[in-house]
Amino acid sequence: MTNWEKTIRMKKLRNSKPIEITGEEITPSEDLKQYKKNALEYGKTLRGKYTNKDTSKSILLGRGKKHGGLNEVLHHDYKDIEHLQSVAAIPQIIEDSIFIDSIANEDKTKNPDIEGYDYYVVGLKINGEDYTVKAVIANGTNVEQYYDHKLTQIEKGKLLDLSAGITSPPTNKDAPLSDYKDKRLISILQTNFSKIIDENGEL
Repeated sequence: MTNWEKTIRMKKLRNSKPIEITGEEITPSEDLKQYKKNALEYGKTLRGKYTNKDTSKSILLGRGKKHGGLNEVLHHDYKDIEHLQSVAAIPQIIEDSIFIDSIANEDKTKNPDIEGYDYYVVGLKINGEDYTVKAVIANGTNVEQYYDHKLTQIEKGKLLDLSAGITSPPTNKDAPLSDYKDKRLISILQTNFSKIIDENGEL
């Protein structure tokens, strides 16, 4: 992968429009277990293949067993209401996210028929609040399958600036990169940025 290709990807991500959902697509519940069930039932209606506009790849969203899918998405972070709400955006996440990087499958004993994982990133607004989504696609022998996603509560442009070491006057909402939980997201953005920022700190 050349530095020019990485530059294009980062520019695409920065210029891409965020997905917007209301957060009310999935029926809410004060009982988190019920909310999770509601998210799963809603997600079942979304199952199928969707085409990513950036790569033209057809990606399967399934309920999931060993290769991720809805069950994997809802296996973690289900105590975060926004994570449950984000299930409604999965088709748009597949279609509108920007491909950033690929990583080989390092645990062949767990998923022997998965060659590697592709990482896509997109902005997401839930009821006006900004998030950055990292989506993971499993590359199987015969299928590209939606594996999982994770939300980070920061607007994608601000996250790109932080990853590139570009600073601006801090606000009360600013947090250092070390405070964000999705270390893989930070890693793939920093890895790409570290090689494409010029001496003026510009793409």
